Amino acid sequence: MQITLAVSLFFTLIVVALSLGGLVLVRRWILAEDLKTQHDVTDPLSQVVGMMFAVLLGFMVGDAMQRFAQARAIVQQEAASLGDVFRLADGFPTADRDRIRALCVTYAEQTINDEWPKLAAHKTSNAAWQTYRKLWAECVHLVPEGQGESNVHQTLLNCMVTLADNHRLRVEALHNGLPTVLWVVLVIGGVATIVFTYFFAANRLKIQLIMVSMVSLVICLNIFLLASYDDPFSGDVMVAPTAFETDLQTFKMEIDASTPKDMD
Repeated sequence: MQITLAVSLFFTLIVVALSLGGLVLVRRWILAEDLKTQHDVTDPLSQVVGMMFAVLLGFMVGDAMQRFAQARAIVQQEAASLGDVFRLADGFPTADRDRIRALCVTYAEQTINDEWPKLAAHKTSNAAWQTYRKLWAECVHLVPEGQGESNVHQTLLNCMVTLADNHRLRVEALHNGLPTVLWVVLVIGGVATIVFTYFFAANRLKIQLIMVSMVSLVICLNIFLLASYDDPFSGDVMVAPTAFETDLQTFKMEIDASTPKDMD
């Protein structure tokens, strides 16, 4: 499921409603006066549970945000390497240059239009992969003539290696999410933190209902923040193919600029 704002708000409202319902049920079973007599025991225990949950949640959110930033950097480096390959093609004869440029344009288009929508489902584009292989083959099988072309060819291959490394890392980033066991621990910790608020008794139930709803709201929003950053290629918070879009726009401008114009 893609983590969107609508999904987050929907589940947050459900959790808040269940939390308030749980408080009302507890108050029906246990009198407020009885709860107040247990505050000396409840308070330190709730602090331990709350602190452990906060540390765990903070660590997981920080880790997810770091992986999200890494995924964005990987995409930018892959696109930058593709741009370098496109420009280095100028160092070869026109026929070779045009083939490499055309493959760069096709790869950028397929990455944007075909692969990126599939990344949300943790899939990749076979068409983009085939173009990527053709680009590799084209660059590897170039036969440079002279020292100048040899130097350009070596640099071109280095750029292709960088592109390949970042392409692989981008695919691997699809499967670097938090394991299921950590999500289970996180949910249990959140439920325990909310339940512990039931064992405190404010003089007015309405005031405690407000406080419990705020605790539930903050916990839910942080969990959905974690879920949003945990999957960098789907949802409202995602790594966009902006770098490839910039590449594609630049490629077309440079191709137009290098195409001879007919003289009237």
